[in-house]
Order: sequence, then structure tokens, then C-alpha cells
Amino acid sequence: GELSSALGLAFVLTLQRTRSVRKDYPTLPHIKAMIRQGPRKPFPPTEDGMSPWKYEPIYRDDPEFKMTYALLSMTLVGSFCGGNVPILPAWIGGIVGAVAFASMVTGSNARGDLGRSMGMRLVGLVQLVLAIQSELRILAKSATVGGHIFDKFMIMDRKHRIKDRIVAICKWGYDKVVPEQLKEEMQEEERPERGRRR
Repeated sequence: GELSSALGLAFVLTLQRTRSVRKDYPTLPHIKAMIRQGPRKPFPPTEDGMSPWKYEPIYRDDPEFKMTYALLSMTLVGSFCGGNVPILPAWIGGIVGAVAFASMVTGSNARGDLGRSMGMRLVGLVQLVLAIQSELRILAKSATVGGHIFDKFMIMDRKHRIKDRIVAICKWGYDKVVPEQLKEEMQEEERPERGRRR
């Protein structure tokens, strides 16, 4: 009961608070500036010639921004995206993606503004999730419920031997799927290896 109510409240809080994250770190104005459909709105809002690395919020409406956080988050996203490109090996794609996204974040143009805003939006969402977790203690409640479920499963397993039945079903399926000839070949391959170990 407590877990379900906490999850429902967490869902409502997430919907409410993500609006502020989207408001603080918009992406649409930067996309419009990239395709020349609107003026550039530098992010973070710094004075002319000031580096984003030195940004500090001055007014109450100024967004929180850390260049290090934005750079790290977009580097991780780029590594993940590049590592899943089917043409390249995962490690090469990961490096290329990380470098490409990191270079985008450091640019002093609309594309760099978009990269920095996206990076800080990811950071803001992670901070939001951590704040909700600390308020509602969802992980602790999930661990408690999981422990109760495991205890009940073990009691049922002692009574009905569910684990033995699952193993028997898996063995039966294996015997049906794998041909006898393939099993014999696998056994023959294992025999010489055992003889060498001796």
C-alpha cells in the first residue's frame, strides 16, 4: 500500500516539477536559431564575451548552470548514442559520439547553446529524481516489498516445489529444442578437454 501510494505521488510530483526544468532549460529557441528561424538566445545568459565556464546566476530568474555538469552529461549521451551505431564497433562509436557531443557543448553558437541546454536539462531531471527519491524513500519501500515477496515465494516453494518444476520444464524444453546429434557432439568435445586436464 505504501509503495503504490509513493509511486503515484512520485509520478504526480515528476509531472509537476519537470515543467520547471523545461522552462529553465528550453531547447526550441536554440533549434529555431540553428535553422535561422529566430534570433539566437545565448545559453547560459552571459554578458558579451563572457565564457560559459565563468557563469554565475545573478538574478532570481537566472537558471542554474555548471559547464562541467553539462559537458559530462552530454559526453555520456554521445558515448551511448555512438556506441549503438550498428556500422561501427561499440568502442569506436562511443569515442566518436562522446567527442562529437562534447565539441557541440563547447561551441559558441546556437548549436552550442542547444547542447548546453540539453545537458543541463538532463542534469536537472536527474536532480529532480534524486530529490523525489529522498522525499518519498521509494527505494527503501521497494526493498521492503521485495523482501516480503521473496519470503512468500520461498514459503510457496517449500510447499509446492515451484523451483524444481521450473527446472524440469526448462530441461524438457532444452531436450525438445536441441537435437540429440548436437548433444552427442557437445559431449564428445567435452571429453578430450577433461582428458587434457587430467
